[in-house]
Amino acid sequence: MMNQVMATQTFLIKSLYIQNTIMLFVSGVVVFFLVYSLVKRKPKHLIASLVWMIIVVWFFNSPFFGFSAVSVSSEGIRLNYGVLSLRNDLLPIDSPWKVETHLSGLRKMKKLYLIRIADHESMKVRRDVGLGLLEKIGGTIEDMKAQKLGDRRGLSRLRHPQEDTIG
Repeated sequence: MMNQVMATQTFLIKSLYIQNTIMLFVSGVVVFFLVYSLVKRKPKHLIASLVWMIIVVWFFNSPFFGFSAVSVSSEGIRLNYGVLSLRNDLLPIDSPWKVETHLSGLRKMKKLYLIRIADHESMKVRRDVGLGLLEKIGGTIEDMKAQKLGDRRGLSRLRHPQEDTIG
């Protein structure tokens, strides 16, 4: 019996396209003012634009933004924070994960959920919108782990078939 390889599965926790659009729009506005200050030779505006560019890059790489998309494959777990992020990462498939609950709002009355994979947090979602998706991501990670472990056992049996026989 041949092992069936699971295809890469990609999950969008929050719309990555909208997040990328916001990132590109904000950085486009800052770059416009940067070019404008260079053309008009206004050093104060140039410095202000550079400061704003640093703020924009910092903000989109800060803890305020969790990852928006997860791809689970035999390579590992690929996290995508967005086009301006320096934190996009590929984690090993055996990275620990769990779904967590956070309270939000002024009176901390709203329950929001996120998935933590290793030391990375996803965007927060409401129960009705994304809790099932977060659990499905975790289930897919577990399925991929099991498949990888099964493949290792199968390779071990191919290399050492005498261990499988009962004497």
